[in-house]
Amino acid sequence: MIALFQDSPRARQVAGVAALFLMAVIATLSLLPSADLPPVEGSDKVKHFVAYAALGFPVAVWAGPGKALRALVLTALFGGCVEVAQLLAPTGREGSLLDELANVLGGALGTGLALALRKR
Repeated sequence: MIALFQDSPRARQVAGVAALFLMAVIATLSLLPSADLPPVEGSDKVKHFVAYAALGFPVAVWAGPGKALRALVLTALFGGCVEVAQLLAPTGREGSLLDELANVLGGALGTGLALALRKR
């Protein structure tokens, strides 16, 4: 049932909109000055991992069957672009390779979950 839902054109369209929404939220929160954000307890790397796991899932559904690697690469590239943007933006934020590693690992989990549900 879940696999059929994920493979429907409507589900892929909804997942694409969800992915774009999450990209906008992640980019906004990543590029605002830290002082403008509410304090959230927890490791910075865990926050990256969770955000990109949440993004990886709809990207994988949007990409469709047989396109998991493409979904993971797109998610990782987005994360890399955000890290570079943090380096370039005058907001006091810092890009980090360790943040990007957390982004990729989170994206892999989200993509993997979409794959696992598709195979059911």
